[in-house]
Amino acid sequence: MQRKFFLLVSAVIAFSIFFWNCTKIDTTEIGSDLIPAVDNVHTFADTLTVFGTQGLLLPDSTKIRTHDLHVLGTINNDPIFGKTNANIYLQFKPGFFPYYFGSTKDSIGQPFAPAGTGFDSVVLCLSYKGFYGDSTKPQHLRVLELDPAETNFKFDSIYQANYQPLITPINVIGETTVIPTDLKNYTFLNNKKDSAHYQIRIPLNAAFLNKILSNYDSSSNKPFHSDSLFTTVFKGFAIEANGGSDAKGLFYINLTDINTRIEIHYRKKNITPIDTIHSSWTIIGTTSTVINKSATANFINRDRTGSQYANRPVSSDELFIQSTPGTFATLQVPGLSLLNNRIIHRAELIIEEIPSAVTVLKEPSYLYLDAVDTGTTWKYKALPYDLNPSAYYNPNASVQPFYPTNGIDYTYFGGKPIPKIDPFTGQLTNYYIFNISRYVQNIVTKHEVSYGLRLAAPYELYYYGYNLPFSNLLAFGGVKIGNGNNPNYKLRLRIVYSKI
Repeated sequence: MQRKFFLLVSAVIAFSIFFWNCTKIDTTEIGSDLIPAVDNVHTFADTLTVFGTQGLLLPDSTKIRTHDLHVLGTINNDPIFGKTNANIYLQFKPGFFPYYFGSTKDSIGQPFAPAGTGFDSVVLCLSYKGFYGDSTKPQHLRVLELDPAETNFKFDSIYQANYQPLITPINVIGETTVIPTDLKNYTFLNNKKDSAHYQIRIPLNAAFLNKILSNYDSSSNKPFHSDSLFTTVFKGFAIEANGGSDAKGLFYINLTDINTRIEIHYRKKNITPIDTIHSSWTIIGTTSTVINKSATANFINRDRTGSQYANRPVSSDELFIQSTPGTFATLQVPGLSLLNNRIIHRAELIIEEIPSAVTVLKEPSYLYLDAVDTGTTWKYKALPYDLNPSAYYNPNASVQPFYPTNGIDYTYFGGKPIPKIDPFTGQLTNYYIFNISRYVQNIVTKHEVSYGLRLAAPYELYYYGYNLPFSNLLAFGGVKIGNGNNPNYKLRLRIVYSKI
């Protein structure tokens, strides 16, 4: 009797607290290890079917800024998502104007200079920060100059991932083949004193060196006198990836790192003996009174022709989530709005990866879930309540905080792949869990709207005209998951609750 009385009193107290504090529902803030066990007496569990519809992120509003990591490379044989090709467009500039090589008293190859001085070579260098895909496969890269007639490639513009400036296709000024695993090795420069590693180095041809020398004049109205005159002659460069059939990966390049530069190597004489040295042109990250910032762009093309994504049936039991610029899925949970009032201990969306035979092409670092509001001008908005339970935000407002100002609490909300052994294939695979407990609690208690959901792997979020950073790299990863009708990898919403 005492035990029954204690349980009755406890239930009444819990019931009272729940309704007294109805403006802030805290029942799901307990850790998952403290969720009561499902005993079908006091605590129950239901599993609701989730139905997914495949979507394509098109058009993509993602803009790539100079300070963002840029993507370069080729994936030619991804059976799930097809091909990816990524090129970089950029302007290298000297750090000052009027510009000269070396120091003011150096002699470098002029008619009166000592024998043995002169210009040797030009190398375009890229600061390598990571790789996605098979790093043992070679990648072929080539450098072209931008067309002098190009007028739209501007320092004050931020370009989307589908932008390409004009180039001169026949004017290839350098090329190389790179094996990503070799980039950790040190490369010694011409003077044998300096070295570099984690750097892609593309030698440029003698014709481009001659172009530099034939325009090397810093007097008034000459190319090296000012930034504006310099960019009329040196419009910029295209770095293209045109790997072979086995190319399977993407480089990540930091444009503003000191290791991204054009090196002009030469032998100069001052008071000391002849010295082998180089001067650098770099990516200018900010505009000053003397030099405008460098124009940059990153073109990323997805060609899904012939892929599993392209050939999926209309009523597929598989969904395809590819990172930006990529694909998404729209999810519906019809049974959610039919639930009666109850105390939600845990509501988790469970997503299962379907194992792939191509293990080097990994899943995205994070998946993301937001709300689809078809009744408003802005179709997508942050999922209410659960992105960060310790921060107030209002997704229905068009000004901040429509999104948590201190970001997502991934430990609470989820979205990161969780490894497991697939029971059907024995492969190492992943599953995902999104904790949407507070969102579900407000639906069943306050009768708030049960939205459709969008599942994606974004590079950034776009709400109410604002671009917000997210935790994925551009073009990094893709995953095939089970839909709600998949017999082995079922998409579902599991709810642990107590009756009221």
